[in-house]
Amino acid sequence: MKIVGGNFGVKGSAFLSRDNKLVVEGAQRAGYPPNEVLSVSANVTKEKKFGILGFIIGAVILSIILGLLLNIFGVIIALIIAISGSFYSDKSNIVEVRFSDNKSVTLDCTPRGVKELVQFAESPESPESPGHPR
Repeated sequence: MKIVGGNFGVKGSAFLSRDNKLVVEGAQRAGYPPNEVLSVSANVTKEKKFGILGFIIGAVILSIILGLLLNIFGVIIALIIAISGSFYSDKSNIVEVRFSDNKSVTLDCTPRGVKELVQFAESPESPESPGHPR
């Protein structure tokens, strides 16, 4: 899980350790058991982009092929196909985790990482740690 914001900076990573802690390694390093996690909020961000390199390559290849078959109409159709085929979307899973010490971290996760974080925050508290109202 990659750190993208919060009290720990904008670089670094976080992971769930074997001793059932969320370890955050950014500008500061900290480990949090499940009872110190106040909330986990997940969002999906989608960003639509235009690939200029794909457009140029697609337009040249399709223009040659369709231009030979359909003349100027083939070139126009090739440009339309190249334009529509050059858009792509970039999807990110952004998770904000808030802790009991008033710190927070924003993470870019895989879908599996989001699921693990939500399950971690909802997991039962360990017997040696004091209770924490949620």
